[in-house]
Amino acid sequence: MDMNEIRAKLLSLLTTVAPDIEPGTVDPARDLRDQFDFDSMDALHFATAVSEAFGVEVAQTDYPRLASLRAAGEFVAGRLAAKRA
Repeated sequence: MDMNEIRAKLLSLLTTVAPDIEPGTVDPARDLRDQFDFDSMDALHFATAVSEAFGVEVAQTDYPRLASLRAAGEFVAGRLAAKRA
């Protein structure tokens, strides 16, 4: 799975967790909390969705690594690479 596929899947998960988010308005580099009304429950649901969709562990201490779409993509790519190794 390449980075574009990871980001597309993450964007889909994000809009499932927070349906009021318009996919075209997401700035991949900006913190989701700064862009949208993305609260701690949204962050928890997003982390859970990421874990289930990609089959990677997302510990509570990893939640800050999912703060933006870009950061989440890098986190998932790293976890997937570690699984393959």
